[in-house]
Amino acid sequence: MNNQKPFFRAPAALLALACLLLPSTALHAAQTLHLLNWEEYLSEAVIERWEAETGVKIEQVYFDSGDKRDEVLAKPDHLIDIALTELISSSRFGQRGLLDPIDEQALPNLKHVPKRWRDSCGAHSIPYLWGTLGIAYRADRLPNVPQSWADLLQPANRDEPHIIMMEDHEDILAGPLLHQGHSINTSNNDELKAAFELLQAQAPAVLTYEYVITSLRSQRYLDKADMALAYSGDQQVLNEVEGVDGEPWRYMVPKEGTLLWVDCLSVPTNGAQKALAYRFLNFLNNPQIAALNSAELGVATTNAAAKALLPEEIRQDPTIYPAEVVLRNSQVYEARPLEATQTRRRIISALINAHDAR
Repeated sequence: MNNQKPFFRAPAALLALACLLLPSTALHAAQTLHLLNWEEYLSEAVIERWEAETGVKIEQVYFDSGDKRDEVLAKPDHLIDIALTELISSSRFGQRGLLDPIDEQALPNLKHVPKRWRDSCGAHSIPYLWGTLGIAYRADRLPNVPQSWADLLQPANRDEPHIIMMEDHEDILAGPLLHQGHSINTSNNDELKAAFELLQAQAPAVLTYEYVITSLRSQRYLDKADMALAYSGDQQVLNEVEGVDGEPWRYMVPKEGTLLWVDCLSVPTNGAQKALAYRFLNFLNNPQIAALNSAELGVATTNAAAKALLPEEIRQDPTIYPAEVVLRNSQVYEARPLEATQTRRRIISALINAHDAR
């Protein structure tokens, strides 16, 4: 998934609880952990708490699509200590010997994470945060609230560029496949071709295939963008990026259903600081820290003990914790043949190349 800007400022009780955990003396080793992550997908308050406790700096290397993340992990000299992944990528890189199997004995705080979420990340990663895929939209610019994937894929003003998609061979196809009644995991070439044709027809209305937060943070398209393929929670970031009153960016899950994503954290095999990496992963699953992180980011935690510490307004927010009917109408990614993945990569390359040639 996903990249967030702190939105739900952590309640004073959570911040106070985190402060109480500070040791009287902190280590000040000149060490740095390198985290491969979405931009602003780790609370600054959590980073400060970690650095105060350990003296170890967190240096983040950002990506804005799963494909770009995979390019980094595939390099033998990447120097990453912890990587944000998901089940398919962590399994694939784990099978190639590029990610370590998780040593659960070194992570006692995993006891707070239900088996459902742990199974969602496999043997080479642990759960971090979860959410949905949907449509972010400017409520002040659109006459009607989007209801369907068709509103994004077949807009009324399709000859006027006003939509932002994303350069991700998985997620960009989820909407078209769901709209056409297919599984997001399909390997059927006819179904993938039909999804591609839908995206091709949408292309004249697309401003960019850059991730919406990356795009708008660079101050491009602020006056044009009114819809985007986005993850739950992205609307919080977009409202802060634009800095306008009234929180005009909203988020919705289309009626045809959605992708239920689970972001995970993995330890690369060639990481130089594995003991520190495990210490950080265990730190993130301290319920007070996990609650602080979730509250600051406005994203659902996989830590059950942490969720219980969250304010009611967060636990009852349907954009963070969707209703059961939405969850029942959701799909998750599954492993698929390499050939099908290559077809998906060709689709996104074709879309971007055509867009760049315009």
